[in-house]
Amino acid sequence: MKRVRLFMIAAMAALILVSCGSSKEAVQLTTIPCQECKATAETFRYLGQEVSDSDYQSQYARSMAANVARTELAAMVSATIERVTDNYAGQIVNNENSDFSRNVKDLARTVVNQLVKGTPVTCEAKEAGSKKGSTIYYACVELTGKSVLDELANQISNDEKLRVEFEYEKFKKVFEEEMSKIQQ
Repeated sequence: MKRVRLFMIAAMAALILVSCGSSKEAVQLTTIPCQECKATAETFRYLGQEVSDSDYQSQYARSMAANVARTELAAMVSATIERVTDNYAGQIVNNENSDFSRNVKDLARTVVNQLVKGTPVTCEAKEAGSKKGSTIYYACVELTGKSVLDELANQISNDEKLRVEFEYEKFKKVFEEEMSKIQQ
């Protein structure tokens, strides 16, 4: 009898734990929307998504999918620029001057934020969600590596202190090496 009670208590506890799981539904894609939305050695790309539970929320979900994509794109570009700056500074700049690396990173954040704000949505898609009445909205945004590199070089050339230590061709080479690593 004692074993039966323990078994029943264990079974009840297991049911409670299972029923208390997350209410978020798993989204299983039948097709991949915006298949061209993959980063390459020349272009940063990111596909954002947002779920709408009603027609009333659809415009909000479309906007949020684009905002998610832009936020993640900015993070991707910033991380790449940070690696490029670290590698470039390690190769080129003498170790006594760590200001160069820090200043370029600060400048890069500003450049990336400005460029990402203006990125157009290059692909939009939607599909039915697994929950009745829900729709999943997708938005792809992209930014070319060349535009990031050119704008960063332009900003550096406007800063007299940074311009003295900046060698564009060497920086470009390190940048291109990092871009080749981000292909999906």
